[in-house]
Parts: sequence; structure tokens; C-alpha cells
Amino acid sequence: MPRNLSAPFFSATPVFRRADYARAVGRTSDDKTVTAMLSQHVRAGNIKRVARGLYASVPKHADSKSWWVDRLLVASRLRPDGVIGYHSALEAHGVAYTSEFDVQVIASGEPGAFETADFTCRFVRPGAPLGPGSVETLDRVGQSVAVTTLERTVADLFDRPDLAGGAEELLNSLDLIVRLDAEKLVQHLAANDNATAAGVAGWWLERRREPLRVPDAAIEAVRALAPRQTRYALGAAPGEGRSASGWNVVLPAQVIDAGFEGL
Repeated sequence: MPRNLSAPFFSATPVFRRADYARAVGRTSDDKTVTAMLSQHVRAGNIKRVARGLYASVPKHADSKSWWVDRLLVASRLRPDGVIGYHSALEAHGVAYTSEFDVQVIASGEPGAFETADFTCRFVRPGAPLGPGSVETLDRVGQSVAVTTLERTVADLFDRPDLAGGAEELLNSLDLIVRLDAEKLVQHLAANDNATAAGVAGWWLERRREPLRVPDAAIEAVRALAPRQTRYALGAAPGEGRSASGWNVVLPAQVIDAGFEGL
């Protein structure tokens, strides 16, 4: 591909698959000429290979060896149906308290970790299918990325707090949220069918009732999903946790005492 054509393509396409490049060249993806072209641009530092068949364009004047790609954008392209979820979705929505190096992606196929040159991608199976109202599209450096909605993300993190970076990270992140559709959150909690998660979510939602303008009906709807008997959550240990009044969940004492920076 002539240099005068490849430069605009790289500039307009921060992350691309081999097939994308082949189409831009006017060749088939299995053409050996495409392999030679890509290899030449990798050696020249114009692009960076981040996974098999997946490349990232390197900005002008950047060193391809030290330049870091947009993790969320790359991770979203590792599997055709990949959706950024869990803590990584908080990051995409701009409410993650800290940034994690592992990127969590909901996708079909086997769960597990995949190592790229710059970060680890963790493929996860969700507690419930990604139905209507579960996914939205966000912009990452000019390209579209599928991300779980904020309400679906919150429900999923209470369902899988192990993917939230710990109780402190989870609650400090969630307390950065300034707007939330409580009715949609209730729908996702119900779909996940996890009473313990609903109990913890209800406790958190009740605490945030005023700033998030949560309707009483939403609180009671979550209460109906909460466990009927006491359960331990967010890492609370028997004899050491404290009860979240009205929700039948026992949480770590520091969580109930609201001792985190963001609480």
C-alpha cells in the first residue's frame, strides 16, 4: 500500500484488524502482500501489533516501543462480540476510582485471560445475557466501543464484586456516579437473579437516595429482591461484619462505617 494512502488510513483508524487494512488496500485478507505491508509498517514504527491480526496505529512522533495503546478500544476488538464490562465499564463511563490494568470484556467463548503486549484482557461470562437496554456505544479516540450501560454495570458489579477491585474500590467508584436510572437498575438486578447482590445494591441505593433522586418505589422494588435470610457480602467474615439494616446482608465494618475517602 503506498505510503500516501496508508498514512491517512492509520490516522483515521487507531485500532484495526488485518481485514480492515486489506479492504483499504483493495486486496483479500489472506494475500501475502498484505502480510508484507503490515510487517513493513511494524518495522517502521507506524503501527504496533497488539494481538494476532490486530494492530494499533502509532501517532506521529511517538515511539512504538514505549507508546501505550487505548486498552479499552483494543480489548473491545479482541473478540467480534466483545463488550466492555464490570470495572472496565466504570472506567469507560468515567466513574472508576482508579484505573486497572486488566480489562474486563463480556464475550462469547471460553472465559479466561489473554495477554496482549501492553495489558491483560479478561473475558467474562455475565450473570445474565446482554439483553435490550444492557449495552450502549461510547467513543474511544474516534472509534465506537460497546460498553454495558451504567445501570447494567452497577448490577453486574454487585453480582460479581470480585471483578470490582475490592469493596473500597467498588463503593468509591459508585459514589462518583451523579445520575442513575434506578428503575433500569432494578430490572438488571432482577435479571441477574442474585439476592445477595440485590441486598447490597439496595443498601447502597438507599444511602444514595437523595443525591441520585431515587424514588421510594425503586428502593422497595430492590428490597423485594433482597435475601430473606442474612447473608455475608463484600468479603465480610462471620463475627467481624456488621448488618446492613433492612437488607439482610452483613458487610465489612468499614463499609457500614463509611470510612472510605469517597463516602
